[in-house]
Amino acid sequence: MNQADILIIGVIYNTYQETLRYLNSLALVTAENIVLILTDNSDIVQPPDFLSKIKDYPFLHYLKPGKNLGYFRGAQEGLNYYLQKHPSYPGWILVTNVDIVFTPQFFQRLTQLNHQQNLGIVAPSIISQKWNTDYNPKILMRYSKRKLLFFRLLYSCFLFHNLYLLAGYSKKWGRGLRRREKSVAEYPVLKGRKIYAPHGSCLVFKNNYFTLGGTLGLPNFLFGEEIFVAETAVRLGLDVIYDPGMVIHDYEHASIGFFVTPVINKHYRESINAILERYYQ
Repeated sequence: MNQADILIIGVIYNTYQETLRYLNSLALVTAENIVLILTDNSDIVQPPDFLSKIKDYPFLHYLKPGKNLGYFRGAQEGLNYYLQKHPSYPGWILVTNVDIVFTPQFFQRLTQLNHQQNLGIVAPSIISQKWNTDYNPKILMRYSKRKLLFFRLLYSCFLFHNLYLLAGYSKKWGRGLRRREKSVAEYPVLKGRKIYAPHGSCLVFKNNYFTLGGTLGLPNFLFGEEIFVAETAVRLGLDVIYDPGMVIHDYEHASIGFFVTPVINKHYRESINAILERYYQ
């Protein structure tokens, strides 16, 4: 494995076709010294031609832990694998779902970013292919404890949770229609804006997030990753910056669907309890 300037860690969960689309977008990238590590958390059988197809990508390393580690623990597995080969962190570390597609301009913009000392995380423009909206900035300001207590109440019943999701999807649908009716010039430019938390489908870490003591050590199995990295950045004195010049396309919810099952709802509930206990005492 070569030393990387950009390390990408993609986490798979029953999303093999989406992974091939993800890889195809990376094949168009011209940036040098990119290493991709795929951690496969899947609990279904791989398509018979999957392993042969991914051999076409010499920059790719494939890990199969044998169990579902969750998103951040799966990403940590990939990062640990890289650090076993190279003890120093690359300049940038990306943690992503594999139901996204990179644009070639994404990496051109990444290599041109201002390397100010306190930059820790970049939130790219994540364009939903279903709703035609940008998922970033995810959270502009830190949530109040009251809002998180509302979420805990909401997650106490998966039916309430799904009704809340349905209302949110309706809002996104309406926002997407308005976006189609307007020109891009009518939308405010937020380039370089400091925000609280980035969207979790593509997290772009500058290496100082890790060298200063940040981790991917999420205390719960799944969910809450965005607040976890936001609070870590605050603790380390690092900025989270929204940059709409870095564009990816998101074919979201390929692995868990649009509505929650009781099991997924349980993970949400555990996540909100962990956030309240860790950051809002």
